[in-house]
Amino acid sequence: MNETEFRAYAATEGFDTPENRTQPPGKFFDTHAHERDLIVLITEGQFTVAYDDHTDVFGPGDMCQVAPGIVHTDEAGPNGVNYVLAWR
Repeated sequence: MNETEFRAYAATEGFDTPENRTQPPGKFFDTHAHERDLIVLITEGQFTVAYDDHTDVFGPGDMCQVAPGIVHTDEAGPNGVNYVLAWR
């Protein structure tokens, strides 16, 4: 998926306006959960999302969705990560 497709999907599915974000290499977000539904498109680099029972690694063109209340950690890859996210 590219950013144009992601933005169209977000609008169609009722998500807020997508935001571009950047995280430095190895940036770690400790255990947390969100109150809202989240979608993320990786545009450059790598992002790892670890749940209680499995870990997913996302790269450019990959989209991740995290439902409200799902406990997880996030970590930017060794070269950092650029991504677009949207909340609903």
